[in-house]
Amino acid sequence: MKILLVAKPWKGGLAKYLFQALSDAFPNQVRWLPTYPDSFSEHLRYRQNKSAWLDQLVTTINQTDYDVAIFVNYLSIFKKLRADRRHLLWMTDAPNIKQGEDTAFERIFISDLGYEQRLLTQIDAHRYQGELAFACYPKLHQPAQLKQIKTRDACFIGNKDPFRDHHLGYLLQQKIDVQVYGNYFLRTPLFWQYPLHVHAGVQNKAMQQIYAQHKLSINIHAKVVKDGTNMRTFECAAYQIPQVIDTRPGLSRFFEENALMVSEQPAQMLSHIHYLLDYPAYAEEMAVYARQIVLSQHTYYHRLLQALHGWLPADAEYRLQQASTLSY
Repeated sequence: MKILLVAKPWKGGLAKYLFQALSDAFPNQVRWLPTYPDSFSEHLRYRQNKSAWLDQLVTTINQTDYDVAIFVNYLSIFKKLRADRRHLLWMTDAPNIKQGEDTAFERIFISDLGYEQRLLTQIDAHRYQGELAFACYPKLHQPAQLKQIKTRDACFIGNKDPFRDHHLGYLLQQKIDVQVYGNYFLRTPLFWQYPLHVHAGVQNKAMQQIYAQHKLSINIHAKVVKDGTNMRTFECAAYQIPQVIDTRPGLSRFFEENALMVSEQPAQMLSHIHYLLDYPAYAEEMAVYARQIVLSQHTYYHRLLQALHGWLPADAEYRLQQASTLSY
């Protein structure tokens, strides 16, 4: 079973988790082609002639032998792809594909149903396969092995966004002990107002220790998220840290009310934070339940089974099913 993954080369995030999940089920059968330079020499070539670099990417894809190719997000150069192969396109956040540019893909998914109607005006309806939500990678997203004393109340891990600015600013004004990790560090008024609360971003592999030191995770969606939820919701559930999260339409498709503390506005989020800090046993019970949900329904093995259903031979599908049912 030869699988090609075409995605940005970032060593953390969605593409990395997909590559790892695929490699677990199909060792040495998955190739990752980056859609952006991943070395100094490649970056020089890209800067000198971006069009030629992207043309070479498409040529490489067209000449590669594979059974299935998974593309994470769309580039206009993909119009030049061969259209006679099993190509799957997974579009995250706002889709940027234009009419007539979908012919190379048999299956198209989106991560956010809030963009569904817009997408359906841009592609042939028979290619559209609906929602393919984010998930967790349980080999990485798991509670710290050694129980730690949680020295701080709450943390937020994420990048700057106007919607997040409003919530975080309010919580910090209310003297909540919330530690913010991300690109707010040194770059925003929030850092200069609260320098002891705002820290540099951390790599994905370091998040486990951050969460292990805090009693709660604050999860605030970026403005671009219209329906469903973000990656962090599934990851924090797998890390087994209680979550206070702002509401989004469709969130209930993934988690029941007693798995997350969902807030309509900043003042209610503040109230929920106080409640979970006052009742740690309930907070822990909530976190345990959320972890049970993601491991049984929302891993990247589950997402790959959904996306590739009918394209995999029986033995390959069995391998993914086995990976999705392991006890982590």
